Amino acid sequence: MKGLFSDNANPWIKNFGVYFILILAVLRLFIYPLHMAVKDKQAILADQQQTFLMKSRLLDQARRTEKPDSSDELNRARLALYPREMRLSEIQAEMLTLLSHFAEKKGLMVSGFEAPEAVHGNKISEITVVLRLSGDARSCIELLKSIEKNERTFIVKAMEISSGDREMNFALTISAFRMDA
Repeated sequence: MKGLFSDNANPWIKNFGVYFILILAVLRLFIYPLHMAVKDKQAILADQQQTFLMKSRLLDQARRTEKPDSSDELNRARLALYPREMRLSEIQAEMLTLLSHFAEKKGLMVSGFEAPEAVHGNKISEITVVLRLSGDARSCIELLKSIEKNERTFIVKAMEISSGDREMNFALTISAFRMDA
């Protein structure tokens, strides 16, 4: 072993070792960012799969209620989805008004909101709003129950909870759907 690393050792072994280490370092520099990109893409794919499943369920529900003898179910499906005649900004404004009314009724304070871009599909568009609230956890649970009982189909896609000095802060990402076909 001492002969390999001495001054008169074979220069081929030294060069091979240096080049091998350099190749490993370069490969690490290329592969690690690609690995992180793949993980990000997997997370995006999982989110899109969930959205696709929800859209397909809503579309199947709408197709099932298109029968002329089930007028009650048809009216319920029409109420669950926003009509295509409504503009996206009108839908977001209605959602924000309704959700902030629910929140204030349950004792939560609305501290802010966002209205990101809508996701357009072939037959259904997904309209999203982000609502920032502050209050106690029990009020937030009651708000979620009232959202679930709403006549429109609202889906809580994400919820962030952080505790402040005296109360908790919530960020709810809520989606509604508009029939485009």
